[in-house]
Amino acid sequence: MTVNQVQTYPKGSILFAPGDAAKIVHVVLEGTVVASQGDKQIALGAGGILGDVSFFSDRPHTYHAICATNVTTLNITKSHGGRILSSQPRVALSLLTELAQKVQSDEMMFFQGLQEREETQSQSGFLPEGHPVHSERVPTEYGEYLFTVDVDCPICQTRFTGTRVRTTRLQLEVQKTDLRNVYRNFEPNFFYIWVCPKCLFAYPERQYTRLSQRAITKGREAWQENPPQEPFAFDVPRTIDQAISSYYLAMKSFETIGATLEQWANLWLRLVWIYEDLGEKELALTAAEKAKHYFSEAMSTTSRSASGDQALCLILGELALRLGDNAGAFNSFRAASTMSGGDPRYKRIASDRIADLRERRGS
Repeated sequence: MTVNQVQTYPKGSILFAPGDAAKIVHVVLEGTVVASQGDKQIALGAGGILGDVSFFSDRPHTYHAICATNVTTLNITKSHGGRILSSQPRVALSLLTELAQKVQSDEMMFFQGLQEREETQSQSGFLPEGHPVHSERVPTEYGEYLFTVDVDCPICQTRFTGTRVRTTRLQLEVQKTDLRNVYRNFEPNFFYIWVCPKCLFAYPERQYTRLSQRAITKGREAWQENPPQEPFAFDVPRTIDQAISSYYLAMKSFETIGATLEQWANLWLRLVWIYEDLGEKELALTAAEKAKHYFSEAMSTTSRSASGDQALCLILGELALRLGDNAGAFNSFRAASTMSGGDPRYKRIASDRIADLRERRGS
């Protein structure tokens, strides 16, 4: 009977989140679960007990529990918990011991199954020389907006787990004038790139399995001629360092198989946003120069709809401002505001930015 209540969860699974009804007590048998409350994170291995206080007090959960590895737990529910505890006295004793020490506090705390958090796989070797390392992890709460899928690498055919964003759960807070969407409690740019752990083919998630046969052949030949010396893997939760490394791995893949100007431009623009959020001003400016170069090339050599051209003009204007080129910014905003057809919303944004520039010039 107890065996029937044992369940395995894949890496990245969320056992529960704050506000969820407490229907199960999870006793960790194998693997690692990370419990998170605010900035506090605790790793639990075999013997760890999660959700017990909320379960027995009939209150919603107050913290997140996410599987950092594949995890196996013994699940105790109200329908069969009594039978499990009566037939497994060691489990009952562990549960009582845990509850006795927790019951006096609402703070997230654990006494059994505690683990030292393993060192993160920094992957800093994939960053440019001298690049700062950001070993902090993305918030565990991001797991609420993510789900995993099995992916077959188009280059080496290795099957791995890819992470996708549940876009239906995202809540847009604001769209900035450079057309960046800012969401409440979530940053999607940390999950933009998928990376094969074996051949290190890195590419934007939405385009990962849509390569031409020519691109696949070029990528496969490059991998066979020069196989990587070390693997790549995202932790759960992943570190900022790992997320940024994935962008630089994507640049190598872009160079190998060939990428469009828009792909290069979008890659660098997302790095602009990441670096600005991290306060890395010099890196943000370097990324802005790269993004501006590729967007400018795309503007002059490829065709789009009128609204697509307007969007590029807005982005070019914002990048020019970051780089101190007010005249270039003005010309880009003017082109967006006077373009025939297109999106009226983009015209209003461009007109507002022109007014901002004139106001600055006047002051």
